[in-house]
This record gives sequence, C-alpha cells and structure tokens, in this order.
Amino acid sequence: MTGDLIYVALVVTPESKEPELVVLGAAKDLEAGPMLAYRYDVGQTRGFKVEAAPVGPGQAGAVANTNAAYAAFWRPLELALGGAKRVYVSPDGVLDTIPIGLMADGDGKMVMEKYQLRIVNSTKDLLLPARVAQLKSALLVGNPKFDLTATQQRIAIAELRGGATGVGASLQHASIPAENAAQTASRGGELKGGNLNSLPGTQVEVDTVDKLLKSAGWRTTEFTGDLALKETVTQAHGPRVVHIATHGFFLTDEELTANAAARAQQANPNEDPMLRAGLFFAGADRVREGAAPEQGVDDGVLTAFEASQLNLEGTELVVLSACETGLGKELNSDGVFGLRRGLQEAGADAVMMSMWSVPDKETQELMALFYAKWLGGMEKPEALRQAQLEERETVRQRYGKDLPFYWGAFVLVGR
Repeated sequence: MTGDLIYVALVVTPESKEPELVVLGAAKDLEAGPMLAYRYDVGQTRGFKVEAAPVGPGQAGAVANTNAAYAAFWRPLELALGGAKRVYVSPDGVLDTIPIGLMADGDGKMVMEKYQLRIVNSTKDLLLPARVAQLKSALLVGNPKFDLTATQQRIAIAELRGGATGVGASLQHASIPAENAAQTASRGGELKGGNLNSLPGTQVEVDTVDKLLKSAGWRTTEFTGDLALKETVTQAHGPRVVHIATHGFFLTDEELTANAAARAQQANPNEDPMLRAGLFFAGADRVREGAAPEQGVDDGVLTAFEASQLNLEGTELVVLSACETGLGKELNSDGVFGLRRGLQEAGADAVMMSMWSVPDKETQELMALFYAKWLGGMEKPEALRQAQLEERETVRQRYGKDLPFYWGAFVLVGR
C-alpha cells in the first residue's frame, strides 16, 4: 500500500516444518549505503593496477567494507541457518547482481570462506532429478578476430560449413604462446564505439581448457580467430559444455540514453532488456562502427534474446568467460533479464558468469583452476569456490594485497 519495497528471507532447513521469515529491511536503505560500499570496495582496482589506499569507505588490503553488506543481508540469517555449512541461495533484487560470497564479516572472513554456497534460480531446483550421465562433448570458442571483414567472414563461414564441424574437430587459428598473452586486457566492450581490443589470453585459456578436457576423455571442438564466429554457437546442438571467452557487454538505462543522445535520437524506455546484453564474436567491429549489415554474414553480436533461441537442451554448463555477463535489467521478483536468463531458457542447466569487467590474465588462470578441479571430481560450485580462493592467494602474492576485483567476479547459477 505504501509502495515501498522490503527485503525478506525465507529460510528452510531439513528440520523445518515451514520456512522461517527473516525481515532484512527497506530496499531503499539496504541498496544505498551497504551496496555502495560493497561496489566501491571491490571496484577500486578497475584500472587493473595496484593503487594507493583510497580515501573513502574501502580499505586497501582486505575485503573491508563488504562487511556493511554482510551486516545488512547475511548476518540476520545466521541464527536461522544454525550450523549449516552448505547453503542454497535463491537471490533477488540487487543480490542478483553481485557475488554474495564476497561479503565479509567484521573480521574480514568472507561468506564463501564460511559456507559452501549454491546459487539457484529457485528452491524448487533442489527437487529436480539428477541428470543421467551424458556424452563428454564440449564446444570452446575464444580469441575472436573482431576486425574480420565481410569478405573474410564469408570465407570463414564457408570453411566452417565445409569442414569437420562435429564434436571432436579442432579448427584453430592464430594460436598465441602463453608468454605473449596480454597481462592487463579487460574483456568488456560496449555495443557501439571503436574497435574491440584483441584478447590473446583467451586463446591460451581455450587451449588450456581443451587440453584438460581431452586428457579427461572429452571430445572437444575449438574455434578461435577467424572461426570464432557467432554461427559456431547458434548452430550447436546441446554440447554438454559450452565455453565462450570473448568480450561481453551490458547497457544500463543511463548508457542506453547516452548512446541514443549521441545519435541525436531519443532512447526507447520500453526496449527489450534482452537486447542490451550480449557477447561479441568475429567480425563484431563492423556493427560497432555502424556499418550496414551485409547479406550472408551475421553481425558478430549474440544478444541475450538470441541466446534464448539456442539449442542447449542437454547442456550441463555454459561458461561465459567475459565481462559483465551476469548483468542485465533487474526487475524485482522477476530476476535479471540478460544472458543468464537467455541461456537457461535455451536449456542450459547452469551458467557461470561475471558481475563486472574481468582482467584477461587472472581470468585465464581462474578458468584453468576451475576445470582442473571439476574434472578431478569436485562438484561445479565447489570447484569454482576452491579455484577462486586459490587464485586469491596468487593475486595477493602478485600485487601485495588482497584484490577481490581480480578473482571474485564469477558466479555459478543453476543446478
């Protein structure tokens, strides 16, 4: 009746006769100070370099002021959680746009250090039957040649369609040694603007993942360089794993308005939010430069809406190793409209995605750790948690302090 929104939690344990209601507070309060402090603290290294201690709510060397978010959103649940060590969380509102595991208590201990978190779409995910063992097939796409011309793209499409494109084929271009991988590149990009920078680290990443999967008995198909085309994904038929390492984008309301103003146009507030998030593939520079589409070649941009039309029935995991792939238009009680929703509508059981711009080098390392641990027998969520904690120590040694921005962006959602 008041028009105000509040956050509440419903906590269910194996002993529960009914959910326990925990009222957290007014959204306008919780989404202000605590979340601003959280975003400031984890975002203070967006320049991809070690910076001086900031003047403000964050503190250098620790997860520091995510403790305001911890106190607001997590501490009230602890009594209801009892001694639980594994917690399945179905988030809503602003909690859908951050890694909850990075919230830290007053002693700097993070949620992900205290609990094994499992992020699910809803608690009914816990009742879904386990999947029957599937074929070990994987589609790997990375290091796209973004400046591919239309003519070059037609040649690549012909090669793709005429070659061995089934699972087990290996069509690789522009292999780059690990020592030449970019150290500080970011995997983010906007829908319009200048040319996208190349991501040689993603070449190393997909090559590494390919070797790990093959050594575990998987059949893989790898597409990089000229062949890292949008068509490699749109024509896929339910591989068990899809791994995409490229640039991603998400346009906020403000960015949508600014882009329209730059074109002397007015933004459409009713534009489908599933068109604001997506991934860039080979040839994407042309659409970013405003070139007119040409017959017979796609634009190199896969939007969240197009992702919802993919054939991912039988796909256990999609890994989006790119920037801001977990973001989208947030609608209270309806979740986030973006790539995650699109891919799960297409049939994917679980999606691994990032909540902010991610650095090339550390992401490459994190992915290698994740696959090694998962293929070694860990469950996917625990493999990601252990990989992040291990990469955290690598980052701490490399830069001399704890920088969660570098290692904590990825979240795994689904069963």
